[in-house]
Amino acid sequence: MVKKVSIEPGCTTCGLCEFLAPDIFEVTDISHVKKNACFASNSDAIKEAAERCPVQVITYQDDDADTTNS
Repeated sequence: MVKKVSIEPGCTTCGLCEFLAPDIFEVTDISHVKKNACFASNSDAIKEAAERCPVQVITYQDDDADTTNS
């Protein structure tokens, strides 16, 4: 289960993360993680967004592992 999500500098605001995980990410002039987002119920979508990020700036921390960069 994902317990922490962040977007590192370098985001191009392409919107893919918001498309894949709209309950977690919001893209305006910058991309950010929504306040009070429920990571537990969106773990798979968060991981997919991190894996598919074209500039690899989404990081997350899983209960079973250290921070994972995709």
